[in-house]
Amino acid sequence: SPPPLRPPPPPPPPRANPPPPPVRGLPSPAPGVNAAAVESLRRFGGPAPARKPAGGLFGLFGGAAAPAAKGPVQVDTSLPRHLEAQGAEVHQLGARVRELFAAGQFGDALGVAERRLDLCRRTYGSEHAMYATCLNDVATFEQVFARYDRAEALFEEASKIQKKLLGQGHPHTIATLQNLAALYTAKGDAPKAEAMQLLVQALQLSSSGGGD
Repeated sequence: SPPPLRPPPPPPPPRANPPPPPVRGLPSPAPGVNAAAVESLRRFGGPAPARKPAGGLFGLFGGAAAPAAKGPVQVDTSLPRHLEAQGAEVHQLGARVRELFAAGQFGDALGVAERRLDLCRRTYGSEHAMYATCLNDVATFEQVFARYDRAEALFEEASKIQKKLLGQGHPHTIATLQNLAALYTAKGDAPKAEAMQLLVQALQLSSSGGGD
C-alpha cells in the first residue's frame, strides 16, 4: 500500500530585509547617529588625510598647517617652549579624531574632539586659527548626532575667527563655509545650502583669480 500522506512542511519564516549597504567610505551609522548627516559628510568630502593642512572636514582635521600655496595667509602654530608639549598633544588628538571618524566611532571621536578643543583653548587661546580648527572638529560630530543648533553655532564661531585672522578667501575659511553647506543639507534646508554653496563658489573663483 502507498505510504500515508504527510502534511507539507511549514513554510520557512520570512527573511528579514537585509540592512542597507554602508555609505561608501564610511561604516554604517550606529544607533543614534543621523544617517542623513553622515551621508552629507561623505558627499561633502570626509576627513582629510594626515598630510593635509589643519582644520575640519575639508583639509582641516588635525595636524600642523602646511604652507599655504600662492598667497593665502599661513597658519602659525608655533608656541613658546613651555607650551610645545601641549601643542604636540593637540596634533596627536587630531590624528586620533581622524582614526575614530574613519572607523565610524563617532561618539568616541566627539569625546576626543571635545578634549582637543579644551586643550587647544588653553594652549593657543580662543582667538587662534588652530582653535577654529578644533571648533570645526566638534561641530562635525555634533552634526553627525543631529545636534544641529550647536553644530551651526560652532561652525559660525570658527568662521568668524577665520575671516578675522585669515581672510574671507582663505582655504580654511572657505572650508568652514562648506561645512555649513553640508550642515544645511543634512537638516534638509535646501535654500540655505544652495545659498552657501553659491557663496563658496564665488569665494573660490575670486581667490583663484577667476573673478577678475
